[in-house]
Amino acid sequence: MHDDAEALNGPLLRLPLFPLPAVLVPGLVMPLVLFEPKYLQLAQNLNENDPADRYFGIVKTIPNLAGTSEISINTTGTIAQVQSLDFGDDNQWEMVVVGGRRFRILELHQDMPYLTADVELLPEDDLAIPISENSIIEVLSSFDNYRELLGVSLEENGNLPDDPQTLSYLITAAAMFSLDERQLLLETISTNQRLKQLKKILDREVSLLSKLRCYPTYEPDYKISLN
Repeated sequence: MHDDAEALNGPLLRLPLFPLPAVLVPGLVMPLVLFEPKYLQLAQNLNENDPADRYFGIVKTIPNLAGTSEISINTTGTIAQVQSLDFGDDNQWEMVVVGGRRFRILELHQDMPYLTADVELLPEDDLAIPISENSIIEVLSSFDNYRELLGVSLEENGNLPDDPQTLSYLITAAAMFSLDERQLLLETISTNQRLKQLKKILDREVSLLSKLRCYPTYEPDYKISLN
């Protein structure tokens, strides 16, 4: 992200918003196709920016009662940094984004064709607080058990990252958790707490899967950027 935005670590930042029935976690690479008129305008505006300034916020939508057309959104989301942006022959914008910093919405604005918001960037981990090696080992063990039950080779995804924060986000993206669970993990400020939550969810899933005679197909389609 551009240095001007990085200078706002913690204070306010105005972001365009793209509500989706999905959770973008930091480091996750996500392809998007934009076709609604308001988001075509968003893509056009992004395309006019310098590459380092092509970013917006992705927030998970909240399902409303049947018969209502308005959408609700979660107040915690992730900055999407545009990696590629192309206008196709079918009048759609295709882009690839990677998850950056997490943010909390402070105030919504409707003065553009699409939503924008004043947001505060959520703090990173306090590096002075060590992360227990035992916590990492326990989560990796639970994740291995989970993948093994789903018939996934433990070598299939290559070496997992050593960095605890990156590891916590990779598992959040890779496991077949509900969107609400992914949102909860996204909102968890500390990596230590996220690792504990991950172990709890994975152990529950392992317990449930071990009682089944057939399992859902597990085909990870995520990519995590370690840059």
